[in-house]
Amino acid sequence: MKNTICEKFMWCAMKGTILKFLGSEWPDGDLKSIRSRFREEYQKMRAEVDDIGPMTKNPLRICLTGGIIWLAAYEACDGKMDEELFSRMITNTMESPVFRMAFGAKDPFDRKKQEKKVAAFKTANEISGSEFNWHTDYTPGRDETEYFCTYRRCGLCALGRKYGHPELIPYMCQMDYISIDMMGAVLYRTQTLAAGGECCDFHVVKKDSKWIKH
Repeated sequence: MKNTICEKFMWCAMKGTILKFLGSEWPDGDLKSIRSRFREEYQKMRAEVDDIGPMTKNPLRICLTGGIIWLAAYEACDGKMDEELFSRMITNTMESPVFRMAFGAKDPFDRKKQEKKVAAFKTANEISGSEFNWHTDYTPGRDETEYFCTYRRCGLCALGRKYGHPELIPYMCQMDYISIDMMGAVLYRTQTLAAGGECCDFHVVKKDSKWIKH
């Protein structure tokens, strides 16, 4: 992938939070060595992964970049990070102020925005046939308080396969619940590609919607 403004922003937004988290977990660890290898692993992985189009035409580029950064942090720890710590690192990153601000400002339920997303995801699907690109079916809801999104191919799953860590990708799926909660909504999902499902089936409902399941 090219080092565009997307990659530069995500690196700046995530690296400090991740290193601070690792420092708190390993106060006596060699954080200087981890920091150096973290950057090296990120740059190497980014260069090795197929480009999937600019962020303006493929918003899921942000997700792929985030996944690369998390895997780079895992590799930088040289076997010291277990799955439980990897999971907590993702949660800690997603709950950082920069992501709370970014997702808290989003309103995904406007009808016009939903209609635009149908066309936007069609463009994103076609922009790259790489395994690192998602294949997305987006469907507006029954009213402005819900929508449906089905992913039939996942770039993060391809990332896990490439670097021999498919077992880590399901932990990245928790970012969907966290980000959607920050947008004032609830995610209902019965399966994911990362966990061996046929697809990732998103049903997203605004918290004050009549479609909330009780």
